[in-house]
Amino acid sequence: MSALPISALDEAAALADADMLEIERPDGDPEAVPPVPNSGLRVTSAKLLAYLFSKIVGGSGIRLSLASGTLTLESGGASSVEVAGASATLSLAHANRFIRFNNATAQTVTIPPQSSVAWPDDCQLEGAQWGAGAVSFVAGSGVTLRKAADISATSGGQYKPLGIKRVALNEWLLFGQFGGA
Repeated sequence: MSALPISALDEAAALADADMLEIERPDGDPEAVPPVPNSGLRVTSAKLLAYLFSKIVGGSGIRLSLASGTLTLESGGASSVEVAGASATLSLAHANRFIRFNNATAQTVTIPPQSSVAWPDDCQLEGAQWGAGAVSFVAGSGVTLRKAADISATSGGQYKPLGIKRVALNEWLLFGQFGGA
């Protein structure tokens, strides 16, 4: 890969999803014997743009989706969302919002697998038990729920903060103020 300044590149009319972009990091040593090349990678334009936009809009309440070559930005709407009722399944509508788990009696909240919800990498959902009913998290089919040995997967009480973070494909970590095991 030869080094060219961006200003020397020809402008493309459009990039297709499958177009490959080469990215190079100048960490090699051309003076070494034998010369050590710079490290680089090849990535599709769609993947690079999706990654960049996800970092820009992450936490902003804006949703980003890429489907069939179309990149869509959507307003996140309200900064919080309420989950009421005896049971609920989490979705992308809960991402990047404060979740008020608000029910007078116990709630069971299911974390669905990646095959059901296109969870982004490093997705994190936060909220609190808002109503009197305790909130219990359960893993959907194929999902692993990780937590400290001394806590349960049930909220620790009204107004106590809680959250889950996706740490790998179909693997989530509970954090916050949960009840004892």
